[in-house]
Amino acid sequence: MRAILSFFKLLIFGIWSFIAIMLGGLLYNFQWKDGMAWIAKYFWAPIVIPLIGGWAKIEGLDKIDPKQSYLIMGNHNSFIDIPVLFKTMPFYTYFIAKKELRKIPLLGWYIGAYGMIYIDRSDRIKAKESIAHAGKLVSAGKHVIIFPEGTKSKDGNIAPFKKGGFHLAEQAQVPILPLKIDGARKVWPNKQPFKLGFGKIKVIIGDPIWPEDLKEMEISDQAKYVREMILKL
Repeated sequence: MRAILSFFKLLIFGIWSFIAIMLGGLLYNFQWKDGMAWIAKYFWAPIVIPLIGGWAKIEGLDKIDPKQSYLIMGNHNSFIDIPVLFKTMPFYTYFIAKKELRKIPLLGWYIGAYGMIYIDRSDRIKAKESIAHAGKLVSAGKHVIIFPEGTKSKDGNIAPFKKGGFHLAEQAQVPILPLKIDGARKVWPNKQPFKLGFGKIKVIIGDPIWPEDLKEMEISDQAKYVREMILKL
């Protein structure tokens, strides 16, 4: 029964996502600067989260200055993390996405047209170029989200952080906004799309970590420090 219900949820999820992409493409053709971001935050995410079986809540919103540019770092347990962050953050957000997503019909185009940053983790030179591009976006005032584990957690625990995000932070010279997502794995288990559940998904915001807080640390130590901050949330 759970598998059948999950199938229909995913079917409607796919249809709604298709509609969102089409509307985003229409707004893109009309050259509305933030049209695709508006679709993701206010049209797509608020529908797909309860559709899948979750409801999102954010804690620590008072720690965010909407006028401040941030590099946002958090744990990654489930695909539903993405719409949850679209919905709960008090500004438009941009993700760093793995290059494999570019090959997915329509979605790959939407991600690129939105202004997301693709990263080729198999090519160090191209990865550095992607990080440099992301750094320019952050410096220009965009709010970029990176999952420093590099991929979704296999067991629900927060894996060691990769260094790329911290090279980005060093280049952008903006505060890191740490956050922890709880409950997403229960709603949409990693790699188990036909075992969708129900539950509250909490986004817990930590205190911003400013560049001067990290300047005396090596990159590897920065990664450990920020991971510890997120683990404590």
